[in-house]
Amino acid sequence: MLAPLVLSLLFVIGLVVIVTPPSPVPVGPRSGSGRQRTVRLLAAVGAGGLLFVLSGWVLPALVAVAAIYWLVAGWQGRQRSANREIARLDSIASWIENVRDVLMAGEQPIGAIMSTVTACPPLLRPHVRRLAIGLGRQDPAIAFRRFADEIDDPVGDLVAAGLSIAVVRGARTVPVLTALAEQTRQQVERRRLIEAERAPSRREVQALTLIMSALVVALMVFGRSQYLDAYDTGGGQLFLAASLAGYAALIVRVQRLAQFPRPARFITASSNHRPGSQAW
Repeated sequence: MLAPLVLSLLFVIGLVVIVTPPSPVPVGPRSGSGRQRTVRLLAAVGAGGLLFVLSGWVLPALVAVAAIYWLVAGWQGRQRSANREIARLDSIASWIENVRDVLMAGEQPIGAIMSTVTACPPLLRPHVRRLAIGLGRQDPAIAFRRFADEIDDPVGDLVAAGLSIAVVRGARTVPVLTALAEQTRQQVERRRLIEAERAPSRREVQALTLIMSALVVALMVFGRSQYLDAYDTGGGQLFLAASLAGYAALIVRVQRLAQFPRPARFITASSNHRPGSQAW
């Protein structure tokens, strides 16, 4: 009895992996704190345990535990990722404006970057500090490429390219930084507007999921009859588990379709770059 259940569980997991494509948007620090993971795990195990106690279905209960933990973790991760992306873009715009103001005061580009480390927004400060340290130890082009990789955003690539041209070629960058700051502010407002427009759709999906879950629980508690007897067999449990996994995969797919499509980057530390070259 145990072997068919294990094989069925592996089949369902494989089905979920195939149906749900990988997320195209890299996420920063994943899954949050250990306390949040513990709460999600307890909630998922509690829901799966309740399903098992009410129905006696082993495989659907296991799938419910994995699906609930996955869905809650994915939803929280996407919410944090969207908020973090907006906050990081806002920090980049503020830092660009600081560097521009220091440059307007007559400071050199490298000195302007170093002098803005302490005044940099906390979210961006570690990256700017490492950039300032790298500018004093290595080729500026390499330091800026690594800075762009740490930011991991097309706006960061534009900033790195503009500052690198200023350092290497001595170009005037005050107008460029002003334009970059304005463009970044526009990106922040645009993403906030998109998140606000997508919030009602997300709430509708969450409400629909909660209503369907409540109906299933109510059916098992108050409507236990011959209608559910078919799921007491091994084949019935496999079918129900596959249905639950497919439904969870569709919800994850809908959530990923609602993500902001970020443009591709054009500067990386692994790009073809020879010491002394100035190909930006």
